[in-house]
Amino acid sequence: MQVRGFVVGASVALGLILVASSANAQAQTSGTRFGIEAAFATNNDVGIGAGAFVKFHLAEVSEHAITGRVAFDYYFPSSTGLYGSGYKYWELAADALLDIVAKGTTKPYVGAGITYAHSSFSCTGCVGVGGSNTGLDIVGGLNFMADRKLMPFVEAKIELSSGSEFIIKGGIHF
Repeated sequence: MQVRGFVVGASVALGLILVASSANAQAQTSGTRFGIEAAFATNNDVGIGAGAFVKFHLAEVSEHAITGRVAFDYYFPSSTGLYGSGYKYWELAADALLDIVAKGTTKPYVGAGITYAHSSFSCTGCVGVGGSNTGLDIVGGLNFMADRKLMPFVEAKIELSSGSEFIIKGGIHF
């Protein structure tokens, strides 16, 4: 079951990378950036995840350096449980990010948004169970502006819902 989840996550990430590379020329002029990320969730036995995102400037809406981001992360839970059971978990998040300092090569940011999380559990000889949860999140991170084409970042995220998660992310913008 974990192999199938890995294939699904890798396929989604690869598809988003291909879309990002084909839209790269247009994105550079419009301020839109695409990226990939790795995540580690510390609660609820979710474990390691991989995902992709799109970021876009909201300068037309605000005089501040606010960026919107939509991200999809697919997680690979570390435990499969008893009797061939499988646990699947993914998240879709939308955040508004505010740059704290506009000068220098390291740019900290903070933000908040909403996360939709979905989990499902299945096992041999039993009825599968699934559920979803929507909640608010708080984000803080650093963008490293060493290169205009590739911009790495690290981030911490706290999800404020009944299934609270603390997530550490790292990745790269294109």
